Amino acid sequence: MGPFTEQYSKPVGQIDILTDKMSELKDCPPLKYYDFKPVEHTKVCPRYTAVLGRSEDDGIGIEELDTLQLELETLLSSASRRLRALEEQRQILTDWQDKKGDKRFLKLKDADLSVTSRHSKPKKQKLDGKGSHGPGPGPGRPKSKNLQPKVPEYEFSEDPQEIPRNPKNDAPNRFWASVEPYCADITNEEIRVLEELLKPPDDEAEYYKVPALGKHYSQRWAQEDLLEEQREGARANDKKKSMQGPLSELDAKDVDALIKKSESQHDPPEDGCPFGPLTQRLLQALVEENIISPMEDSPIPDIPGKDDGAGTSPRSQGKAFSVPHTRSLEARIKDELISQGLLDSEERQGVGGDAEDEVLAELHKRQAELKALSAHNRSRKQELLRLAREEMRKQELRQRVRVADNEVMEGFRRIMAARQKKRTPTKKEKDQAWKALKERESILKLLDG
Repeated sequence: MGPFTEQYSKPVGQIDILTDKMSELKDCPPLKYYDFKPVEHTKVCPRYTAVLGRSEDDGIGIEELDTLQLELETLLSSASRRLRALEEQRQILTDWQDKKGDKRFLKLKDADLSVTSRHSKPKKQKLDGKGSHGPGPGPGRPKSKNLQPKVPEYEFSEDPQEIPRNPKNDAPNRFWASVEPYCADITNEEIRVLEELLKPPDDEAEYYKVPALGKHYSQRWAQEDLLEEQREGARANDKKKSMQGPLSELDAKDVDALIKKSESQHDPPEDGCPFGPLTQRLLQALVEENIISPMEDSPIPDIPGKDDGAGTSPRSQGKAFSVPHTRSLEARIKDELISQGLLDSEERQGVGGDAEDEVLAELHKRQAELKALSAHNRSRKQELLRLAREEMRKQELRQRVRVADNEVMEGFRRIMAARQKKRTPTKKEKDQAWKALKERESILKLLDG
C-alpha cells in the first residue's frame, strides 16, 4: 500500500503546481499605469525657467525670491504626488507577494502533513507495540526536514520590504523655525542692544552742518583760466631758458597774489563802490553802455579844475567817493521794485546779504526732515525699550507661575495618594497645598495687574 501511495502522490503534486500557477495568473494585482505628465516649466514656473537660463554672474534678485519659492513648492508638490503614486503601486506588489507566499507556505505545510500522516501511521503502530525508545525515522521524515528550513528564509527576505519610507516634507518645520524668533522670550542681550541704539551717534552733528559756500563759478573759472595762462607762459619761458632752473616768478607767493588780484577784479572792495548789489544792478540796467564807440565820437567836456585828477586810478577815486545812507537806499529800492512787481517778494536774504540758493534751501529742508525722523525713531525706540522691560518682568512672573503650578500639582498628588491609601492628609500636607495655592493666586494678580 505504501509504494502505491507514493506513486499516486506524484501526479497529485504536479496537478497542485499547475493549479497554483493558474491561481497566480488569476490573482494578479490590480496595478494602475499612471500617466505622469511632467510639469511645463515655461508655463507653470516661468521665473524658475528664466533663472536657469541665466549665467552665474547675473545672480538672483531679492524681489525674485518669493516667486521662486512658490514655483519650487509647486515642483515639490508634483514630485511628491508622483512618489506617492509609485509608493502605492509598490505597496500593492508587496502585499500581493505576501499573500502569494502565505498561500504557498500553507499548501506546502498541508502536503507535508498529508505525506507524513500516510507514512508514519504504520510505523507508529509497530513502535507502540514494541514499546521502544521513540519513533524512528520513517520514510516521510526526510521530506519534512527538507521542507521546513525554507520557511524562515522566505520570511527573513520579506522583513526589509515591510518598512515603507514616507516622503520627506520639511516645509512646516521651516515655517515654524522662521516664526520662532518672533515668538521667543526676550533676553537681556536684546535689552542691551536697544539701549545701545538709544545712544546718539558720534557723527550726528555732522549731518546738520552747512558747508561753507564756495566761490562763484565765474570767479573760479577766471582764476583757473589765469593760472592756466600763467602755466602756459611758464612753459614757453622754460623752453627759451632751458639752461636755467625753474622760474622763480612762479612761486607760491606770486600765485597767491594773482588769485587776490582776480578776486579784487570781481568782488568790489570795501573802499570801492558803496552801493549795494541791487542798486548796482538797477544802475547797470538804466545806463547805456557803449564800449566799442571810438573816442572821437564821444568827446569828454573839459571841466576846469579837474585836469589834475585825470591821471588818478579808479581805486583812488573810489576811496575819495562816499555816499551816506546806502543801506537805506538799497532797502527802499527793493521795496519799490517788489511793489511794482519787478522783484520777487519771496527772495530771502541769507548770511552776508546774499540771497540763498536752491541747494541751501533744499539742504535746510532735508535737515529739518532728518531731525523730525530722528526724534520719531528715538521716541519709538524708547517705547520699545519700555515694553521690552515690562515683558521681561512678565516673563519672570510667568516662570514663577509655572513653578507654583508644579508645587500645587505636587501637593495635589500627595493628598490624592493619601486618599487612595484611605488615610486623612496630614496638617503639613494641607498647609503646603494651601500655601502653594495662595502664592499662585498672588503671582497671577501681579501678572494681570
